[in-house]
Amino acid sequence: MVFRLHFEACLLIIIMQKLFENWNKFLKEELNHYNMEVQIKAEPETQLYGSLFNKIRGIEGITIIKSTSKVQKDASGNKFISMNVKFLANPTLPQSTFLQVFKEKMKSLRDDEGDRILNIRVTKLPEIV
Repeated sequence: MVFRLHFEACLLIIIMQKLFENWNKFLKEELNHYNMEVQIKAEPETQLYGSLFNKIRGIEGITIIKSTSKVQKDASGNKFISMNVKFLANPTLPQSTFLQVFKEKMKSLRDDEGDRILNIRVTKLPEIV
């Protein structure tokens, strides 16, 4: 009985030692951070800052958003703003698919009063940061 416990303890130590020696192989998941610039077109009454920015940050993969220009308006009163968006790319998802999903999710967002984003235009393609 004592021999068996000693043998199992030694076996466990060997397994743990191998695990620690190869730690990087087990934890290595390459997640690339990307940066892109987008321009958002929204309805005239849309509140772009505050809760809408928080909803954008809530999109899977998005880590940081930052406006790079002040809100501008077109002749119809629609609002435009340029933003810098940083995100983590899912290694199993092609970049084009991520961008399509991102645009669809952005267009589905609404501010607290129900005003929505009309269009998203990528002005600078994603690049690894």
